[in-house]
Amino acid sequence: MTTMFQLSDERSSRNLLYALTAVTALIYTYLAFFEPGTLTYAPFTIQDDARQFLAWMSRLGDSAAMQGDLIADYWQSVCPPFYRAIYGAAEAVGLTPTVFARLLPLALLALSAWMAWRVAMLMTKRPLAAFVAAAFVIGFVIHEDSIYSATPRAFSTPLFLVFLDGLLRGRAWTMIPALFVLGLLYPSTAIVGVTMIGLSRIGWRPFRIDFDLRSWLLGGLAAGAVVLAALPLADSADRWEPSLTVSEALAMPNLGTPEGRSTIVGLDGDIDYLCSARMGVLPEIVPCWSTRWAVVPNILLLLPMLLLAWDAVRRTRYQPDEEPGDLVYVWAILAGVAWFLAALAVAFSLHLPSRFTQRTLSILEFLAIGQMLGLLLDRWAGEGRRKGLAIVGGLTGLFLLAAFATPLPGFNRPSDPDAIRRVAAMPQGTMIGGVSDQLDFIPALTGREALATIEHSIPYHTGYFGPLQQRLEVSLAAVSAPDPAVLADYVSRFRVDVIAVDRTLVESGELPDRWATVVPRAVGEARAMLARQPSVLQQRAAGCTLHRGELVLLDARCLVTGSRNPI
Repeated sequence: MTTMFQLSDERSSRNLLYALTAVTALIYTYLAFFEPGTLTYAPFTIQDDARQFLAWMSRLGDSAAMQGDLIADYWQSVCPPFYRAIYGAAEAVGLTPTVFARLLPLALLALSAWMAWRVAMLMTKRPLAAFVAAAFVIGFVIHEDSIYSATPRAFSTPLFLVFLDGLLRGRAWTMIPALFVLGLLYPSTAIVGVTMIGLSRIGWRPFRIDFDLRSWLLGGLAAGAVVLAALPLADSADRWEPSLTVSEALAMPNLGTPEGRSTIVGLDGDIDYLCSARMGVLPEIVPCWSTRWAVVPNILLLLPMLLLAWDAVRRTRYQPDEEPGDLVYVWAILAGVAWFLAALAVAFSLHLPSRFTQRTLSILEFLAIGQMLGLLLDRWAGEGRRKGLAIVGGLTGLFLLAAFATPLPGFNRPSDPDAIRRVAAMPQGTMIGGVSDQLDFIPALTGREALATIEHSIPYHTGYFGPLQQRLEVSLAAVSAPDPAVLADYVSRFRVDVIAVDRTLVESGELPDRWATVVPRAVGEARAMLARQPSVLQQRAAGCTLHRGELVLLDARCLVTGSRNPI
């Protein structure tokens, strides 16, 4: 039968992978630039996490923009300098950050497909098996939102695959530059890679550690490249120290409750060191917050890699400078778990513990699944087992077609685009206060300052989160208080020009549920006040409205004094 399972030559298998990836890229491009179901350009489409990392980027076009703004200052400082330079170069050629952030994933997806094919071919040696293995890797990539985020973590997967290609081929000139760029952008993955290089210098049967000059040079250059690359990022974040400890985090509703926005606990309220987005060692393919049983499928998905790693340990006679094959699974597991434990011991000074395993093992577990299945299909094809090949191969083909046709980029759009346009037209330096989930979009999409938002409420540096938490709490008090002095103090102390609230708050006193994931006590107090009587803001809103839609924009000075501000 003339199906993809008869693609026994390397070129046909590789081209099929690239063709499927191109289809995904076209679908992604439509989702990124057009309103769903139309050909209308969507200027305000933005990936969820990009709202954080793009919050300061109006400064690329105007160095005076957002001067002294807490959110912009913090997110600029935690963006790696090389990442800032990439966006700066795009700005210099006329690509705004929000447009470039939607284009960048196309390049990263192409690089991932190219490298996934090369790595899969090295692991399987069979074109059909390589196609299945690489397709499973890309199938995972396009259903996990990292590569679409256009944030530093978007670079982790493609650059890790470049590193793996170099490691499998024993090419220092590939490994070290890949680790250096990873260190510039996403150091946790680079650290795991350096450790894998160290493990690659250990021979098996007979056991020996290679201490020759090449090993010293390889290890030293790799470690030096990562340290040199990562130092500027570490220095830029120092002003926001100290980092939280685990005990401090558990006492915070934002982190220590299952409903918290940045929770580190499981559904039972305890830290789950197996299945957790921030503290778990397992790749989180099935979301750990979705069900108490998520650990089971996440372990099962890891099983093929564990089996291949165990078989490599039992059977492989390996010496440094030989082709390692399945031993890369062993090295990745050992390196990832070791750094997971180190990060856990000093949490949260060394990034989130889960980032050392989830960013690396997730790629390799899908490579292992595809490798085992692809080699099985290849063997059946050689043996002429048509029935099994037709059933399993057909199901695999349908699964892969469905996977490549359904990318999940995690895009978001403001519910009231006219309000965003109105804010963007306001003078530079305008401060937007208030309480609404729509505030999350304002810094990245308009270049205007938002006093406090839930999306930017990252709690790991106390020098940042402490002031931001205070702003969240006083914003809730200001929009719910029946006392005019509370609202006046809020506007004066934080130089608020515009107060943005949901229309449902003005009309019926409702507050967004998501704010309770960060400051639940303040939300509870605000709801209690609103239930007793209308707030000053509700009473005065009608005469001070700048825009009324799903989001209501109110003139802050008008709310306090009755006279309008020329905004």
